[in-house]
Amino acid sequence: MFAFDENNEDHNDRYWLWRFMINSSEQGKGFGSAALNEIIEYFRNNGADQITLSTKPENTAALGLYHKFGFKENGDMNDDEIVLKLFL
Repeated sequence: MFAFDENNEDHNDRYWLWRFMINSSEQGKGFGSAALNEIIEYFRNNGADQITLSTKPENTAALGLYHKFGFKENGDMNDDEIVLKLFL
């Protein structure tokens, strides 16, 4: 699930990947990488210059995937989740 808020005055916070879930029985098979690659291309092709997402700090599998694609923590928190950004 992702979002684009064209009315958000903060252009750095318009594109969010809100939820990205792969069933635990299907993890480690490349589905997450394939899907995330498509999502990034979708955002890129639709004018995004950066993508923001958040995840729980203990979700090391998700963090590993996001880091592999170049997402980096920016120091912000979204409730109890750390925020990461990818600059396109």
